[in-house]
Amino acid sequence: MDTLSLGKHNPRLADIRRAINGETLTDDGLLPVEGPKLIREAQDSGLKIAAFFVRSDVSTENFSTKSPTFVLDQPAFRKIQTTESSQGLIALVQVTPASLGDIVSNSTKGPVVVLAGLQDPGNAGTIIRVAESFGASGCIGLTNTVGLYNSKVVRASAGSIFRLPCVWDVRLDDLVSTFRGAGISLIGTSPHAPETIDAWNWRSRTAILIGNEGRGLGESDLQECDKVLRIPLHAPVESLNSAIAASVILYESFKQRGLQ
Repeated sequence: MDTLSLGKHNPRLADIRRAINGETLTDDGLLPVEGPKLIREAQDSGLKIAAFFVRSDVSTENFSTKSPTFVLDQPAFRKIQTTESSQGLIALVQVTPASLGDIVSNSTKGPVVVLAGLQDPGNAGTIIRVAESFGASGCIGLTNTVGLYNSKVVRASAGSIFRLPCVWDVRLDDLVSTFRGAGISLIGTSPHAPETIDAWNWRSRTAILIGNEGRGLGESDLQECDKVLRIPLHAPVESLNSAIAASVILYESFKQRGLQ
């Protein structure tokens, strides 16, 4: 094993810190992934592990890999860990970014999930997980949505981020133009909509627009939708957490498409 010492000028550690803090990939296009379970998910998804960074008190014997392994003392490892109680293992994973065209091409397989300004990384990651679970064809994050490579988003996705096509930082007007050209209907939700989600034909090419946790979908968002539906709820409850709402809608789609 090679050994990296703590140093303010260590370029590899500085690059990892910048990627984590900036919710992006490293300069060479790698995603820092922390924890043995999530790293195993990446490996099982067929992704290449470019390097391991291991705290000096942790073993990598359960990982069969030819990737370079670097042992860090505890102060050095703390500089790149993303969890308070870290298990002492970080991998740099080679991800393959998807394109909007990829998701459009896949949209016959299941609905597309579109996140409109979600800020909670736990919600965003959970929705990615739920989207894969219920056969969605991809997930899109509009501008002002929490970063796809936010470490909490990655953890909350529980590995789905490695398999489900995801495209981020898309403008709503660009999305609408692309979807209309491809014959994909954009569906929004509102507690005041006259029709419920079961009234829609989820076998058709469809995208679901999920609003911000606090304000939901704004009027400008709803105006861009081809149809606005509501989730049927008992009064006085009018709305659900964004991840729960996405789950209910995706399950309705899953059920209609006969996949349950």
